[in-house]
Order: sequence, then C-alpha cells, then structure tokens
Amino acid sequence: MIGAVAAGVPVEPDRAGARELLARELAGAEYREARAPWLLRAWNWFADRLAQVEVPGLGTSWTGPLLVLVLVAAVAVAVLLAAGPVRRQARAARPDAVFAAGPVPAEEHFRAADAAAAAGRFDEAVQERFRGLVRSLEERVLIERRPGRTAHEVADEAAAALPGCAGELRRAARTFDDVRYGGRGASAAADADLRAVVERVAAARPAAPERAPEPGAPVAAP
Repeated sequence: MIGAVAAGVPVEPDRAGARELLARELAGAEYREARAPWLLRAWNWFADRLAQVEVPGLGTSWTGPLLVLVLVAAVAVAVLLAAGPVRRQARAARPDAVFAAGPVPAEEHFRAADAAAAAGRFDEAVQERFRGLVRSLEERVLIERRPGRTAHEVADEAAAALPGCAGELRRAARTFDDVRYGGRGASAAADADLRAVVERVAAARPAAPERAPEPGAPVAAP
C-alpha cells in the first residue's frame, strides 16, 4: 500500500484512508503531467460511484465482480458494433467484384454504356454494359442477387440457367475482367461484341428443369 508504513509498522488503511493516500500520491508532478484519457476518467468516476453503493447484507463486496462484468459487457458490445461495418466493408472492398455500389436497374447501366460508347469511352462502355447484363439476369430471376460476386461467378451461375449462352457469358466475363482489373483498353469491337451478347442473352429462354420420372413409369432402354 502506497505510503502505508508508519514507524516501521505496516498499517492497513480503511477505504477512505486508502483513497486519501492514493490521491496524495497522484498529486505528484509526475502524475500531473500525464493526464488520464477521458474514457479512463469516466470509468474511474463510475467505479467510485458504484463502490459507494451498499446493499443490506452484502455491503460493498459485490461491487468488484459487478465492475468486471460491466467491463466485459462493454468490450463485447464494442466488438459487435465494430464487426458489422468491418464485414460490410470487406464485402464491398472485394477487388474483383462486379458492382461497387447499390442496385441500379439494368436499363440505367445500358443507357450509361451507350452514352460512353458514343463519346468513345469504350472502357466505361464495356463495364457498364456487363453490369447491365448481370442486372438483367437478376431481374429475370435467372441468378440470385448477391453482393460481392465476381464476373466469372456470374457467368458460371448464368450458364447453368442458359446453357446455350454459356460461351458468350464467359467471354463477356473475361472482357469485363480484362478491362476492369487487367488494365487492358477496350475497343469499339469489344463493346459491339458485348452488345451482341446482351441481345443473345435477352432472347434466350432458360432451360426447363429435368423432371424426375413418376413412380411406375416405364424407363426407356439405353
């Protein structure tokens, strides 16, 4: 105990005495120069007030465990509050994701692509046209709307619903990746090819799901 030795005989001060000794010690110049952060001061204030609460039959012996529980709960809440934004930021920051913003209708992407192509900005045109293609597939419920998905994941999922367009979809995904992440410049021909893929996909109809044979139905010979 700080300063709690008198005439060589250890002294065990009561709570008020211990607080006075601690205050006297902290009044030194070395402590005045290093002020506690506001959060620590707030915590000390709360701990002091809680330590003054007495419960009949328990006194103040219950305050120590309660302080520990409150501190653990505060840390847990802080971690949970921080975890949500971190996870969302990680999803949004995925480097090869198709969309960087919220949902935009397919037609808006296509209009932006046409305007960019008319101005000779074919890199932008290719990216917006592919985004419009992806959004159109989502609007037709041929693929799920899932943030953070890559171009190749889109192509693979869409190919399962439109097997006749599998080759075009994967070629469009490669073009998008080459321009968006590979640093390759798009040309008018690349945009025209992607436009043709969009038209082909729009005209395609999803493959009918295979039906399981009904019980008792004859099985065709191989």
